[in-house]
Amino acid sequence: MPALSSRLQYLRNAEALCCLALPLALCLHWHKSAAVAWELRAPALALVCYLLLQGVLYWHLKLGSVVRRQPLPAYFQPLFRVLKTTNLFCIAAVAAFVSFVAFFAPRSSAGTPLADVAWSYGLLAFAVLEHINYYHYQLMYDTRAALASLRRNGRLRKAALGLDLRRQVGA
Repeated sequence: MPALSSRLQYLRNAEALCCLALPLALCLHWHKSAAVAWELRAPALALVCYLLLQGVLYWHLKLGSVVRRQPLPAYFQPLFRVLKTTNLFCIAAVAAFVSFVAFFAPRSSAGTPLADVAWSYGLLAFAVLEHINYYHYQLMYDTRAALASLRRNGRLRKAALGLDLRRQVGA
């Protein structure tokens, strides 16, 4: 049990650190550029942070559940079902916004720089992968045991949050 608690605490803290460090690092890096279309990059970055915060909350609730030896709170299932749905809506909205601004919105003679479009779509892809990682299939394998399991089974594991959502339905 202490090993599981430590692992859950690590996952929660790592997601929280990423949620703070990623936007800080990217904004500092972008600030060095002469011209950055913040209106194009910021929504995609905010979406990534929104997803990372869901991971922080999930691992925090899971840790509390393990430590107290109780099921996840009653609000877990409805909350994360709403978050899962809003993720899809937000991903579609950000993709549509970036596409519109990049390709259809009136712009100066210089147009929308390709770097801004690339950063936005790159962050959008990251958000999609985070959604898959939390709600569908585990995409991160950071321990030898996890990698060995992946090699042995030849397929991705189901995501822990997704499994907990399904378990709660049957409970």
